[in-house]
Amino acid sequence: MEIIERIYQLLDEKNKRAYELCEKLSIRTSTMSTWKARTSDPPAKYMKTIADFLDVSLDYLLTGQEAPVCKNTTLEEDNLLELFRSLPEPKKYEFVGELKGFLKAYTESQKYLDEEKRLSV
Repeated sequence: MEIIERIYQLLDEKNKRAYELCEKLSIRTSTMSTWKARTSDPPAKYMKTIADFLDVSLDYLLTGQEAPVCKNTTLEEDNLLELFRSLPEPKKYEFVGELKGFLKAYTESQKYLDEEKRLSV
């Protein structure tokens, strides 16, 4: 499927009108009609604005497929994040405060242990 075909499909799916997109791009509706008639793609300078207007990624607009998500967290971190997200909003702030306190106490205890090791050598 050509990009212009995907644009028209997405316009239809999202109940948006071509003239609204043309206004966003500051082009005449005849310009977009010409792209469609010739099955030519819009210039690259419009792609990001089109993707944003249609609320899709550039990858999807260009290829019809989403790019694979790059995962940077471990399973354990995902589980912690899920637990955090399940907390009510006020409890999230309380938890973060507790965690900062724990980290500060841990850091201080490590300094003490390091000092003890240094003195015993």
